[in-house]
Amino acid sequence: MTQSSGPEVPGYDVLDLLGQGGFGTVYRARQLAVGREVALKIDNRVLASDRDKRRFMREVTAAGALSGHPHVAHVYDAGVLNDGRPYMVMELCPGGSLTDRLRRDGTIGVAETRDIGMKIADALAAAHQAGVLHRDLKPANILVNRYGNVVLSDFGLATMPNPGGEASVTREALTPAYAPPEAFDLTEPTEVGDVYSLAATLYALMLGRPPRFPADGVPNIAMIMALHRLPVPDLSGVPADVTALLRQAMDVDPARRPAGAAALRDALAALPLSASAPAHAPRAATPPQGPEALRGAPPSPRVSAGTGPGGLPPYGGADAKAHSRTAAPHGPGAAAQRWPTAPVASARRPASPSRAYPVAAAFFAAILLTGAGVMVYELVSETTQTVPASPAGG
Repeated sequence: MTQSSGPEVPGYDVLDLLGQGGFGTVYRARQLAVGREVALKIDNRVLASDRDKRRFMREVTAAGALSGHPHVAHVYDAGVLNDGRPYMVMELCPGGSLTDRLRRDGTIGVAETRDIGMKIADALAAAHQAGVLHRDLKPANILVNRYGNVVLSDFGLATMPNPGGEASVTREALTPAYAPPEAFDLTEPTEVGDVYSLAATLYALMLGRPPRFPADGVPNIAMIMALHRLPVPDLSGVPADVTALLRQAMDVDPARRPAGAAALRDALAALPLSASAPAHAPRAATPPQGPEALRGAPPSPRVSAGTGPGGLPPYGGADAKAHSRTAAPHGPGAAAQRWPTAPVASARRPASPSRAYPVAAAFFAAILLTGAGVMVYELVSETTQTVPASPAGG
């Protein structure tokens, strides 16, 4: 790549363009000091003030501290270009993102989805312990590194709010299909917001698209809020315990979700998946998504917070053999932690939805008439645009 077509970043030779998204551009580059190929992500934001630059560097420092986790993408370097745009240097992940895999190979099986969920939940637990909230968890931000391991990316460009401080991520930076509903009220972000996003991601891996939302975009904020209140449909061929846990983690009420990423990790580990679990999630009988699902939708079943599906044996068995390298918990006291070796506490399984939900369509129509139709079409860029084979942008 010529100097005229590529950015000039001291210490790096930019080789070629990997991809471009709504919030950043990713290049393949060579780190000259050590001779390794890396992914160079340059954000489209301009950090105009010294305060913004300091805040970005604090976020990157936190991300660098997490990069020792086996399921967090390694961060090697970061800085700010002369034009004010921040950049981050990360490990190059030739396996691309899980969005790339879904497009290439189709849906992912139940057992592997559970395994991915455990590993990413453990990475989130380590991040939360360090005071970092990801806030942009989706299939495009889970990468596959050169060793075949899934790793969570984009911590450095996510939000790291201080207690009582400002949350720098706005509606325009969110992906509606994966962001929790409370994020669109611009409330103080919490750990259970990441829990919601991970559950929506796992659901999408088995279905091939996110729950509730259509694949072709959402036109306004009113519809986004209405879609968030739709029930999470069952998935044909997926065990009810799996769907029940994901439904709990995607509850519109944050207090009803698992208490944190570690709780979700442990509940996933305890799911009783047998050797007969389908190797590939079914692609047939896709439940209605988007505006059409608002017509006659039943109420969303709820599961009590802090519990998972009942009578659950520990993670292991035949499904564990293919994924034997699981992430060890990190942080203080990590040496004493292990995957669960006994069943977790029982919880009532939600009954299958059976009653009509006539107010859903009326609710949707009413909010459209409130004048809240703010155009945010670009919020759904995740469903139409990804950065292949590299840390995904935005």
